[in-house]
Parts: sequence; C-alpha cells; structure tokens
Amino acid sequence: MEYMSTEIRSAREAMTIFKILGIKEITTERQRKNGTQVFELPIQQMWQTLNPKPLRFATYEAGYVRNVSEYNSSPYQINKTKKVSTQTSGYAYDTIERILIHSWEDRLIYLAKFIIKNYYKKPTYIINEYTVKCLREAYYEYNKTGLPWGDSVDQYGRPYISKATLDECDIQVIINGHRYNLS
Repeated sequence: MEYMSTEIRSAREAMTIFKILGIKEITTERQRKNGTQVFELPIQQMWQTLNPKPLRFATYEAGYVRNVSEYNSSPYQINKTKKVSTQTSGYAYDTIERILIHSWEDRLIYLAKFIIKNYYKKPTYIINEYTVKCLREAYYEYNKTGLPWGDSVDQYGRPYISKATLDECDIQVIINGHRYNLS
C-alpha cells in the first residue's frame, strides 16, 4: 500500500481539500480587488438566537487570517501569536503580537490546516431541523419566565435542571449510525 501524506503543502492542495469538504469561496469583486478571499464552510453554528449561521473565514493581503462569521460582533484573528517585551517611560511589560503570513499560498495553507484541526477533527454535533424546531419552541415557552432552562441555578451559578424536567426530555445520541435513546 502506498503511503499518502496528510500534510497540506501547496495552495492547490488546500483548494482541493476545500472542494472535497464543500467549502465555498464567496469573495465579492471588491474583496478580490483588495486581495481578500472569503470562504464559507458547510457547517453552521447556532447561538442563543437559535438561528444557524454559516462559518466564514477570510484571508487578507496584509497577512491576517480571520473568522468573519455573522455571529461574531467583529472579525477575530486566528493568526499565531508571539509574546513581545516592550519598555516605555521606565515601565516594562509584555504584549501579544500576531504573526503575519505575507504569502498568499501560506495563508491558504494555514487556513486549510486551521479549519481541519478545529472543525473536522473534533466531534461535530449535527442538529436536524426537528431538533432546531423543538429548541425554538422550548426557548419561546421558557423565555417568558427568564432563562431558557428555567430560573434554577446550582451553588456555582450553573443552570440546574430538575429530575422532573429531565424525565420529560427525549435524549438521543447517534454513534456510528446507530441511534441510542438515553431517556
């Protein structure tokens, strides 16, 4: 059997990985003129609003790679960092600087590795439309009184769900294509 390398070494390999994983380039013409590329993953993330939003990442000609997903209040940088010691007016302190990636090819390779490491090697929680509908209904029902899970918290301030509430829940897990009922 021939050994197949899993290391991404070129922009062409990164783009091939994107195609295989269903990651689309959604760069606008204006972004393209500025040297920016935006990619959208087929994975969606859901927060408190219970509206799934697609994950989006951008690479910039200035050397930055950022998560520009809609659920973020502002894009955040995912470049690697380094600690830099600074001294001004007799004060010495450490700051964190981003390591810029100046090559277009290196930015694309870095983004591909980042996406695979953080979104495809970890367990993915797939929620179907029925579950989203149930979550929305439960949130609406419970939101009238406060928190989506009720107003009970334990001694550490974490939400506390009573046994009666748990008994009402229908909990299912799918492992290797087999569905298990945990309730």
